[in-house]
Amino acid sequence: MRLPGFVGPSYQMDALQFDCQRTVNYYPLISETQTSKSGGALRSIPGYTLFSTAGGGSIRGMKTTTSNGRGWVVSGYELYEVNTNGTSTLRGTLLTGSGRVGMAENGTQLMVVDGTYGYIYNMNTDVFAQITDSDFPMCNNVDFQDGYFLVTQKNTPNFYISDLYDGLVWDPLDFARADTSPDNLVGLISDHGNVWLFGTSSVEIWQNTGALAFPFANIPGAVVQTGCAAWATICKFDNTLIWLGFDQQGRGIVWKANGYSAQRVSTQAIESKIADVTDLTNAYAYVYHEQGHIFYCLQLGGLDSTLVFDGATSSWHERSYYDTTLDQMQPHRGSGQMFFNGMNLIGDDRSGAIYEQDLGIFTFNSEYMYRDRIYPHLQEEKAVIPYHSVEIDMQVGVGLNSGQGSDPMMMMRYSDDGGMTWSYWRTAPVGKIGKYKNRARFARCGSARDRVFHFRYTEPTFAQLNDCYINAT
Repeated sequence: MRLPGFVGPSYQMDALQFDCQRTVNYYPLISETQTSKSGGALRSIPGYTLFSTAGGGSIRGMKTTTSNGRGWVVSGYELYEVNTNGTSTLRGTLLTGSGRVGMAENGTQLMVVDGTYGYIYNMNTDVFAQITDSDFPMCNNVDFQDGYFLVTQKNTPNFYISDLYDGLVWDPLDFARADTSPDNLVGLISDHGNVWLFGTSSVEIWQNTGALAFPFANIPGAVVQTGCAAWATICKFDNTLIWLGFDQQGRGIVWKANGYSAQRVSTQAIESKIADVTDLTNAYAYVYHEQGHIFYCLQLGGLDSTLVFDGATSSWHERSYYDTTLDQMQPHRGSGQMFFNGMNLIGDDRSGAIYEQDLGIFTFNSEYMYRDRIYPHLQEEKAVIPYHSVEIDMQVGVGLNSGQGSDPMMMMRYSDDGGMTWSYWRTAPVGKIGKYKNRARFARCGSARDRVFHFRYTEPTFAQLNDCYINAT
């Protein structure tokens, strides 16, 4: 008997005996043809290998400048340029060493803001300088549009623009107020020729009208009645925008822009996890796409995983880093992303490491990745179901030539009390290299009225789960 719903998202509720399923370090695939074995599968997330190291601090921000294809990261107090050969070059020193930074470019200048100060790096002359103009406002993030750098002034409804193509010069009169709602601005982003101004309870959309006094003006009626919890969660996503919401009705919903309105994309289970986070102001996110999937990776302090939305399937999964020293699951260590020299590069939130991310890598920089699928409750009107055998339909015969992974094993345990306590781990061979007829099968699994299966794969090999079957006769 094929288990329905084996391929599915993370959807763990507060009451585990209601729903305890999780998908960690896998993401669901949906077949686009009628000839595949099943309607979908669980594909292992990419692995990581060290590409570069920039300084000793954690990576606070990353950007590829589209005008010239150069790569930039802020590590601790320092701005580095990442080179195509994996080396890094120190380009400047900031006055702060922690917290997220915002970065934008105008073709010649790279601007960095850290919440207190602003900096300009001239990419033609290699000169790094602090913005010393007394009219430059304290700000968290920056973007560029129509020749101007744009920033939001902290703890106010004001946003400012720089002099034309010069982020070192700021006029005290070159600002405007987003005052449709009486809330302060959290951040801004330029998208499709419009400037989206995110407040704590609303979003205003502005455009460049070319007016001489101040070139930007709000678009009449273009107001979204939900705000933003943290500026660093605002991302361009699948030809629109996505962010973590906060408004007068509550907090902790992930929204996607649909025209000039907001569409909820988070589920009740994801919102339950977000609700466990005390402080959302330090949340951040990054976006990347790979093989037709576009991922929004949301990092929240206090959780044991990173929450990831897949725009291709409109489903959520989780990503984690397993700390073997502490023997505990922790959020994924990604602090940001940039597409550089044909690679997806991911920054480390604990060090200056910059990793190449690739589906052909099956470890986290040589450390094992724990891939987990906890299946939903399996019951039939509380009748006792005998589990004579359980078999995972997966890619087999993927063993390595030698070492760990040469004889890969799938791990399985189960719970008969709704996911509160678990049996011991059991293993089944996945198949040494070339053993394509191997069956990952667990025999004599007892019986239960309500069972939850937990499958784990830690081997450094390709992993894709297609289906699960039980013999209950």
